[in-house]
Amino acid sequence: MSSTLHALPPQAEGRKATWFELFFDLVFVAAVAQLSSAFAASYDLGGALRFVLAFLVLWWAWLGHTFHASRFDEDRPDQRALGMAAILAVVLIGYGAGDAFGARGWAFAAGLVAFKALLVVAYVRERRRPHARGLVRTYAALYALQAVLWAASVTAGGSPRLGLWIAALAIDFVTPFLVAPHTHGVPPHPEHLPERFGLFTIILLGESVAAAIHGLDHAAPLRVESIVVVVSAALVAFLFWAGYFERARGVAERHVAHADAGRRLRLWAYGHIPLYLGVAGLAAGTVALAGHPDAHGVEAWLFAGAATLGMLGVTTVAASHGGDIGRALAAARPHYAVAAATAALPLVFAGYLAVPACAAAAAVQVAVSARRRAR
Repeated sequence: MSSTLHALPPQAEGRKATWFELFFDLVFVAAVAQLSSAFAASYDLGGALRFVLAFLVLWWAWLGHTFHASRFDEDRPDQRALGMAAILAVVLIGYGAGDAFGARGWAFAAGLVAFKALLVVAYVRERRRPHARGLVRTYAALYALQAVLWAASVTAGGSPRLGLWIAALAIDFVTPFLVAPHTHGVPPHPEHLPERFGLFTIILLGESVAAAIHGLDHAAPLRVESIVVVVSAALVAFLFWAGYFERARGVAERHVAHADAGRRLRLWAYGHIPLYLGVAGLAAGTVALAGHPDAHGVEAWLFAGAATLGMLGVTTVAASHGGDIGRALAAARPHYAVAAATAALPLVFAGYLAVPACAAAAAVQVAVSARRRAR
């Protein structure tokens, strides 16, 4: 092989996500939709906990593939073949996501075994790049360990399976810190990576609007209360779109030339966790509350919690642009305060009324952000 092949891929200016990457993201969001549907069918505290765990597992799998592609993808035939194999693994994951903690748990776990193993192969194939060897070794070792944990859980059941899943997810959480020493030496593409996140965000927001349509379909006979839920939930999705793309500048370039920039990159990436959990949770809540607008149990609290998570996520993404993270987070206190107040709205607005109340709170947060930027 030539030394050119062994060098790091050049970070071409204006690099865009490929059509294959968009295809990949659409398949992943389809798996997320399976999780949301299962959550909507069991819209209670237990369903919420199961949804959070499974969603985090899914999102981190997407994140692992996305960071690899941003650093190393050159649209080579071998990379395309691995990407197609990963899509097939996501199909299996998506099938299992419909009942991940029940009869289909084996499929959910088996799909993740394949996905993590493919990531190991993808990184090992980049081992000849001299400047990336430390990063390659770290990622390959961590994904291999996860593949072993997921493989052990395929035939396990009950508490042992859950324990293995939590252990594998814990590795996901610490991985960014373990690879941090290599991040500024082998940075992700400053334009391509934010665009990938932006695409996933817009597709997930679109799925939440699709949930509004499903909500009307589940509301039989159609009632005024159900229409209020659906319209308000669609408004929340729009406000999250405005907050993320226009106020928080979620897709702005992310240059990582030193350790401080690496810390801001991690804050930006971690900020998407509550955002995506919130958006996907709102989709489930829309279907559940549109079908049962008279529910006066935990449903309103779950919806308000999802809205709160989304608002926290947008605020954190916006704070990641500041030169000093501490000052940026301190300046964002008014936005965090609005998000915290949103979580308490069901104390005043019970049942379906919590949905328009959350829409009003999201509008306040966007307005506060617009006013601060105008100064």
